[in-house]
Amino acid sequence: MDAILSAAHVGSALLLQLPGPLDTTLGKVFLALVAFLAVLVIGRIVLRVAWKLALIAALAIGVFLLVTTYLV
Repeated sequence: MDAILSAAHVGSALLLQLPGPLDTTLGKVFLALVAFLAVLVIGRIVLRVAWKLALIAALAIGVFLLVTTYLV
């Protein structure tokens, strides 16, 4: 059991020393595009919520304006 565990540690250490495919220029461009897409997806979700909040706020302020202008 210890021999298998030791071999696994040596094997993983050797794999970590090899240059990965993301160390190349194309790999870095790929990582940048993935990060950009993540920002777009998160931004899309945030903007969907922000649009609804802005619409609710505009309606609430409009109602408040009408009430204070004509009923008070």
